[in-house]
Amino acid sequence: MCRKVLYCFLLFLGACSSVKVPVQPQEKIDADKQLSYALQMESSKDFSTAIESYTILMEKYRSFADIQGLLTCLSGLARIELASGKEAGFLNYKTRMQERIQNIAPELEYYLLLLDIYYYQQKSNYVAISRIATIKESYPQEIALELATAKLQADSYLAIAEEKQVKELINLSKKIEKQQQKAKYNNPELLSSAWYALAYYYFRNADYQSARGYINKAQDWDYRFGNFSSMAHCLWLKAQISAAENKMAEAKSNWLKAEGIFLSLRDTAAVEEMNRSMQKILQEQKK
Repeated sequence: MCRKVLYCFLLFLGACSSVKVPVQPQEKIDADKQLSYALQMESSKDFSTAIESYTILMEKYRSFADIQGLLTCLSGLARIELASGKEAGFLNYKTRMQERIQNIAPELEYYLLLLDIYYYQQKSNYVAISRIATIKESYPQEIALELATAKLQADSYLAIAEEKQVKELINLSKKIEKQQQKAKYNNPELLSSAWYALAYYYFRNADYQSARGYINKAQDWDYRFGNFSSMAHCLWLKAQISAAENKMAEAKSNWLKAEGIFLSLRDTAAVEEMNRSMQKILQEQKK
C-alpha cells in the first residue's frame, strides 16, 4: 500500500515538473519584440536605429526560416529608403522581396501590395491607392485592416468614400482591437491608422463630433505606444476640425503641439505641409 502511495506521489511530481510544450521558440518571441521596437523607431523617424534593428533581425528570421519576419524587415528598409529620397534603394529592396515571395511564399504577395500603397502615399497618388487597395478573402485580418484603412483615407480625400467602407473598417478595427489587447500583434499603429482614417472621413463629411471621437481615440493610442509621429498627425487633424468649428484658439493650440513634435522629429516636410494648410485655413476664415 505504501509503495502504491509513493508511486502515485512520484507520478504527481513528474506531472508537475513536466516541461510545457512551447507554441514557438524563444528566438521567435525575442525577434518579434525587437521588431516591434524597430517599427516604432521607423515611425519616430529614427532611421539609423531602425535600419540597424531591421538588418540584425533579417539574419535572425532567416535562421529559423521565418519568411514573414524577413519580409517585414525588407519592407521597413524599403520604406526608409523611399522616405530618405533614395528610390533606387527602395526598388532594390522591393526586388529582393519579390524574389523571396515568388520562390518561397507566393501567398504572401500582399507584402508587395502594401509596399506599393506606401509608395503611392508618398507621391500623394490617391487615385492609384483607391484602385489597388483591394481585399481578398485569403488575407489575414490585420492585412485587410491596413488595406481598408488606406482605401477609405484615399477615397475620403477624393470625396468618393461610401458608408459601407466605413462600416467595414469599424468592424475590422474592433476585431483587431480585441486581438491587440491579447498582445497578438506587434504593430499597434495599425489601429491608430484605422481610427485616423475614420476621423478623416467624418471630418470631410462635416460630422465633427464623430471625427473628434475617433481622432481622440487614435491620439491616446499613439501616446500610449509612443508613436509620436502618428500622434502629431492626429493633432494636425484635430487642429483642422477645430478650425472648421471656428474654434481658432483650440486649432492654434493643436497646431503648435503638432509642430513641436514634427520639429523634434526633424520632419521638416510635415511642418511645411502643415503650415501651408493652416495658412490656407486662416485666409479662408478672414473672408
